[in-house]
Amino acid sequence: MTLSADYLAQVFNTTIRYLTPILLITLCANICSKSRVFNIGLEGTLLSSAFFAYLVQNKVGNIWLAVSVGMLTGMLFTFIIALFIVKLNGQPMIVGMAVNTFSQGLTTFLLQTIFHTKGVVNDVKVTGLPKVNLTFLEEKFPIVYKMFSKLTAVDYLAFVLAIVMFIILYRTVIGFRIRCIGINPEAAKSLGLRVDRYRVIAPTLSGCMIGLAGCLLSLGSVTMFMQDISAARGYVALAANNLCLGHPLGAIASSALFGFTKALSQILQNVAPMQLLECIPYASTIAAMAIYYAVTTRKHKKRKAL
Repeated sequence: MTLSADYLAQVFNTTIRYLTPILLITLCANICSKSRVFNIGLEGTLLSSAFFAYLVQNKVGNIWLAVSVGMLTGMLFTFIIALFIVKLNGQPMIVGMAVNTFSQGLTTFLLQTIFHTKGVVNDVKVTGLPKVNLTFLEEKFPIVYKMFSKLTAVDYLAFVLAIVMFIILYRTVIGFRIRCIGINPEAAKSLGLRVDRYRVIAPTLSGCMIGLAGCLLSLGSVTMFMQDISAARGYVALAANNLCLGHPLGAIASSALFGFTKALSQILQNVAPMQLLECIPYASTIAAMAIYYAVTTRKHKKRKAL
């Protein structure tokens, strides 16, 4: 393995492809945390979105309809989670785990019922998300071309959404209200804000980003659906959200960390045992969270000492 320009371009490209689904889920987690809705059901929402997007594309053959269904699925599941937590005073941990368990059982059941398979469905007739073709870069800038080859419009959209979310949260009245509700809902209610409405609507709208992430998993670089295709990305996104302190632009950096470790585990397949490499992304998540909490605890102790 040599660190040539082509090799580094491949690492960058693979990192982007693994980064963008996590970034989209982290952006949804940003809105949920700002709205004071602890959404641990990201994993199940992602899994269901990926399944129904693939199902529509397989049966109907319209990619944009499939993307729309994936987004609506993400919004529906997020709405259910927010409704149970905000309106019905459900315990966030129980509600989230119930959604994750339900999604896993639902997708497994439908996979067997509709596609008559227990593990993986991979129909060669299914077409995925269209790739953004940058052929004008291939001759003059071949390295740049390799860095951004085989990426879909949704991959680029993820970074645009991060910037748009930053503008909404920190440069608009609606974003200011959402952040106020997250900091002190009682104070926000005293100012006349309909706190519960914001806490339900904001996470619900952000659920469309999980739907886009699900479309990337089943209709992105590969066109297939398999059981547990989400592969704990929802939990990784929760960690990424904590690392970036719920900031949309910081979500790009925290997601890049996990995207790079996932890409590294794929690229080093011929160097180390696969079982060991598969642990890298999850070990990096644990290490990053341990460092984060150690640093924040130390800062908190210093403030108390002052």
